[in-house]
Amino acid sequence: MWKEYVIRREELYDKIWTKPMVEIAKEYDVSDKAIAKICDKLNVPVPGVGYWQKLEAGEDLNRKPLPDIKPTDPTVHMISKRVPEYEIVISEEAQKRIDEENDPANKIIVPEKRTNTHWLIKKTELSLEVPFRAKKFLSNSNEDGVFKLYVSSENLKRALRILDTLIKSLEKRKYLVYINRGLLCVKLFGVEIGFFLKENSKRIELKKESIYSFRDYDFLPTGIFVLSIEDFYCQHSIQRNYADLKSVKVEDRLNEFIKGLIIASQAKIAQELHWEQERKIRDEKERKRKEAIQAIENEKQKIKTLRKNVKKHHNSNLIREYIAQYKLKLLDETLEPEKRQEIMDYIDWALKQADRMDPFVESPPSVLDSLNNSEEEDW
Repeated sequence: MWKEYVIRREELYDKIWTKPMVEIAKEYDVSDKAIAKICDKLNVPVPGVGYWQKLEAGEDLNRKPLPDIKPTDPTVHMISKRVPEYEIVISEEAQKRIDEENDPANKIIVPEKRTNTHWLIKKTELSLEVPFRAKKFLSNSNEDGVFKLYVSSENLKRALRILDTLIKSLEKRKYLVYINRGLLCVKLFGVEIGFFLKENSKRIELKKESIYSFRDYDFLPTGIFVLSIEDFYCQHSIQRNYADLKSVKVEDRLNEFIKGLIIASQAKIAQELHWEQERKIRDEKERKRKEAIQAIENEKQKIKTLRKNVKKHHNSNLIREYIAQYKLKLLDETLEPEKRQEIMDYIDWALKQADRMDPFVESPPSVLDSLNNSEEEDW
């Protein structure tokens, strides 16, 4: 389901000078930066820095006039936003687990050195190699039982310490961790959530040393790690990436990341439940459609049978009327006994045929009983 907002230039101008841009952004469910871009597109002047503080202080400030524009310049902007058709409901158990991650006593600490390395880490570490093209980074082949990892060799130890600590912390919380489709996966509340760690890279242009150089650019490691939750379809926006920040490193965001995994599991459950409800609605519509088609077919068949019986009843009565006239031949006293018997036999046979056609009379046996209805109707 989509919701559309129509922003007209004059209306936006009045709003921009009536309330702060942040409040306007909330009306349209966008960021204040998006509103600023729309103002720039529609050539709408905006208040300068400190305008609202000065206004609150009682200063008498004038609006910047709305400038004239060319006839070809845009005067309207459309915003289309998808409105989720369902809500994400955090279960009591999930909320309890989130609260536990918020507890400082459960803070996850990444050690300086690995000890008792998890077997998933060991197997993946052995599979890493330097690829041909991106020589600054390590990667692994599509080997069974290993997860994909994209980090530089100089930051490998840090990456493995983070993942080793994360896997052990998840298992300590009684979550099942395994590898599927080349991803680390965790089973949360009955659903699978994949996740991975990668190091961001920076693209740089290369100088061609000769005409035979086939690479125009290279990727350099940045040392910035990102823990990401695998993308899956969900109508709601949920946080999927947890990167190194200036104020905090990924190592100190593992509790936050686990909370993100829990919320992702609830979002996935809500999405799957929504799909199940939609499937039931579709199945019910299909059932009613087939039921209506069957009712029509049944009605057609009843009408067909009715017409057939009416026709048979009519024909049986015609035969009886015909035989009533045919019996008059027996009044001829000059008939030979054999001829009289022949007429009486014919009358008896014809009346049986009338009875066979009549839907209200039990049908006497006939040599035609072996034929199907369609063949019988032809004679």
